[in-house]
Amino acid sequence: MKIHFYGTGASEGFPALFCECESCQQARRSGGKDIRTRSSLQIDDSVLIDFSPDTFAHTIHDGLRLTEINNLLITHSHPDHFYPMDVANVLMPMARTHEGRRLQVYGNRRIGEVLNSILLNNSESEKKIIFNELHSFQKVQMDDYEVTPLRADHMRNEECFIYSISKSGKRVLCSFDTAMFSEEVWAAISESYFDCVILDCTSIDKDSYFSGHMGFGENVKIKGRMLKQKNAGEKTIFIATHFAHSFAPFHERLSKLFMSDGFIPAYDGLEIMI
Repeated sequence: MKIHFYGTGASEGFPALFCECESCQQARRSGGKDIRTRSSLQIDDSVLIDFSPDTFAHTIHDGLRLTEINNLLITHSHPDHFYPMDVANVLMPMARTHEGRRLQVYGNRRIGEVLNSILLNNSESEKKIIFNELHSFQKVQMDDYEVTPLRADHMRNEECFIYSISKSGKRVLCSFDTAMFSEEVWAAISESYFDCVILDCTSIDKDSYFSGHMGFGENVKIKGRMLKQKNAGEKTIFIATHFAHSFAPFHERLSKLFMSDGFIPAYDGLEIMI
């Protein structure tokens, strides 16, 4: 299973759009791995998790080929994770695609409502965009992948998801935008072993700074419990992502900060194989 990170920043990106703080100004000068677009990652060739407002940039600067994406998994409706106006560009006249082209979109009820409001009165959308409503802890088959949406602790008025995704004996846990896992989530993954664990680390040095997000100390606690419960092992790859600009998410700084606890800081363009 190949995992490619396109965006590793929080909702404002890094450097933040209008920010003149020292960190953002330094990131503009340093560039490279210090530039963080909004969250999105790809699994193998055909699965994209979240469709951020930076998706166009990902196609230009990081090789994302949307023509090969057949399955779009959405975690929740916040606009840094789901930008539906661009999803609609799969339709004519914005795109000429082969007759059998289908984009399968998976998400909660709110994602379906937003899509329907965008696609209203477009008869072609019924052929090209297929919405699949998901529910927490209800497993679905998505081509060769087994996908289990787990309830994220992020929004009170929406059923947000983190995803357990498995294929050919390999399993990844993708946890954008969530606070610490609920006991319901721990129970749901109790029999699962993960080869890769991706965790929200929005506030880096400060745990529970933002509601519905985590800091690195909480990431370490999750790793410890997963190791104890044998949900992970020595070969499991732990990756932190979704970093806010307020906490100076420079790649070199994070690499040093995370090293002793065995975490990799994600950066835009990071690709791993499990």
